[in-house]
Amino acid sequence: MPLNRMGMLLLLLFLGLGGLAQNTGWLNPSADSGPFTDGSRAYYDDVLYATAADGQAHLFWGYGISLPAGSEVVGIEVLVDARKHGAPASALYVELSWDGGVSWTATGYFAGWMSAAWRQYILGGSSDTWGRTWTPAELSDGSFRVRLHAVQASRLDWVAVRVHYREGIAQALTVTPQLVDLGVLTLADYDAGYREVSPAQRITVSSATAWSLHVAADAAMWAYTGSEPPPGKPCSHLEWRVSAFGPGVAGSQTSYVGLSTGQRKVAGGAAGTGLWLEVSLRLRVDYDTTVPGTYELRFTYTLAAP
Repeated sequence: MPLNRMGMLLLLLFLGLGGLAQNTGWLNPSADSGPFTDGSRAYYDDVLYATAADGQAHLFWGYGISLPAGSEVVGIEVLVDARKHGAPASALYVELSWDGGVSWTATGYFAGWMSAAWRQYILGGSSDTWGRTWTPAELSDGSFRVRLHAVQASRLDWVAVRVHYREGIAQALTVTPQLVDLGVLTLADYDAGYREVSPAQRITVSSATAWSLHVAADAAMWAYTGSEPPPGKPCSHLEWRVSAFGPGVAGSQTSYVGLSTGQRKVAGGAAGTGLWLEVSLRLRVDYDTTVPGTYELRFTYTLAAP
């Protein structure tokens, strides 16, 4: 009886997974308003300074904060480089606004008490959102404001902002194993008309939005190497189905269907990470299209929007 070795190699798309915390670095303001003297001198870390008198409140904005689409804001820091101006020790109370100065954070921070030495006060933190949930749009120059209230007189050299964020889930697809070897066919396989590997592959999906997974053969025929004339074995002789899947996966193809060069939907699902499904493969076997030799078929999984 003929013995044939079958193999296939998967070409994968969308590797990698995002989600690590990052930050913008310290950003300078470009606009200010209020009674502080020479407020624009607090835009940069230099030898120039603004002067705040007791009881005054001043606004800074125009930080040019830009985060990748879908990012989550996980922390905000404000750096105040300042010292007292005059005899009494001084302080600056800092608040943030997300709507152009109409509303202010209930959580504020106190920089002080200040001596005659310059000091950098870092208020907030990498996981401190000042008592609220922020959207990237609320950090735009039209919305985000920093307000400083002076207690006694201060000199202010710099008012910088640093935003910590986590990028949205990156669309990712992994398949294990990538290479499936169907092995050496036996007489029993020919009698049955097929050889089945169940499960053959485990697929893991991560997506920030609803997704749809598709599969397509890269060629209409199996590549053949052997001593016989090429039998023209069609790609549809490799059949697949979803044999198991976890939460978050829906619309799975659970009955066997043959591969084609056109995209066929494997499954879909909701946004999430670590969503998984298992695919079983079945090779159709007959004496006309499965002559002795080695066969290879490449096919590709594609992750896309529904």
